[in-house]
Amino acid sequence: MNRRLAKAVVAAFFGENPGILRERFAPFGEREWLRSMEWLHTSGLALYFLARARALGIDDAMPAGILNGLDENLAENRVRTEDMFIEFVKTNMEFQAAKLSYANLKGFALTPLSCSDPGFRYQHDLDFLVLRSDAERCTQALERRGYRLDRVYGDTWEFKAGSAEVSSLRDLYKTRLNRSVDVRFLPEKEEDECLREDSMLSRLQLQVCNGFEFPALSECDKFLGQALHLFKHFNTAWTRTAWMLEYATAIRAHRDDEALWREIISGIETTPEKKVGVGIASLIVSRAFGVTLPTQLRSTVDELPERVGLWVERYRDDVVFQEHPGSKLYLLLQDVLLQERSGQSGRGRRRLFPSHLPPRISAARRSDGLRLRTQVLWAQTKFIVKRLRFHVAEGLRYKIEAARWKKFVAGLSSRTGYRVQ
Repeated sequence: MNRRLAKAVVAAFFGENPGILRERFAPFGEREWLRSMEWLHTSGLALYFLARARALGIDDAMPAGILNGLDENLAENRVRTEDMFIEFVKTNMEFQAAKLSYANLKGFALTPLSCSDPGFRYQHDLDFLVLRSDAERCTQALERRGYRLDRVYGDTWEFKAGSAEVSSLRDLYKTRLNRSVDVRFLPEKEEDECLREDSMLSRLQLQVCNGFEFPALSECDKFLGQALHLFKHFNTAWTRTAWMLEYATAIRAHRDDEALWREIISGIETTPEKKVGVGIASLIVSRAFGVTLPTQLRSTVDELPERVGLWVERYRDDVVFQEHPGSKLYLLLQDVLLQERSGQSGRGRRRLFPSHLPPRISAARRSDGLRLRTQVLWAQTKFIVKRLRFHVAEGLRYKIEAARWKKFVAGLSSRTGYRVQ
């Protein structure tokens, strides 16, 4: 990836002067664009950028081959999004027929305040929040739609439907044979709050997309969900940059809503971890996408622990422009957060290599035939090898960078008097 080109792409989302923006793209020929296309696609920015470039009239700054390719991707993604929307409507209707207490998360629920057009967004599954007491009826409803429970991680159950398939980056925007639904069940504590009318499912709003009405989170819960979703991924190896753009778009859409910002701050005031999460998400996004934070939201940034702020300033670009599958620099953030909470360092107890195999990228059944099962097995083998290389390379990089980070913070402490526990 060409980092300078990637920075020009991100700058286009908040720059308004077409002449200046066109100049930033002038040095890059088709070769640099081709080197950066995998990042552009996996970051989720490709189609958003195409729309932005067209709106600014700078799409001619892209080589013709790149522009034509993005147009084809957009056409494919619109067909795929329409197919997903049909599934979205049918699944909602099934849930409503089963009388479930639920809400739609992310995806189509982000339209229009975080995403003006679902056709620009890369979405591969449907997400729902459901009362845990409705788990059995929810499973039955999804089984009627042809889904089966594939795996469980924490409070989230992942359901799959359709046949297995092996896809590549070329297939990213194409309609898929399989379907996926993630159901997050409300934790028991929050379900008790729901009965007292004090939870996300008691604050639902009805939302409309393409003429279809569906239950969604309140604007406050939706915004906090986006921020904390980013924070969760900042604590992992890789974060999709488009999620940051959508969060920035939401901030701009609500910039004059004083009541909403008061409600958001009130909702996290007594939960330090959430407040830190919102602060980190807001700081990174405001720096990356040139967002002016409203005063109330700015307070979450101003109150960030000093070492957390230092981590953001030092590694922000690594988060925003990181190529998939990411890096292990997030472990430094986890160390800092642990030190802030308990005064203890996580170093020395760090497991840089997992003790288990990575999850399946696709699950083939006996009925899928020998050829497809062989393709799935080969794709899974290549994925395991790729993950092994990632853990080796990024584990070494983390070790080197951890020493640099320790030296950096120690040097800063000696100059400012700031003590590192």
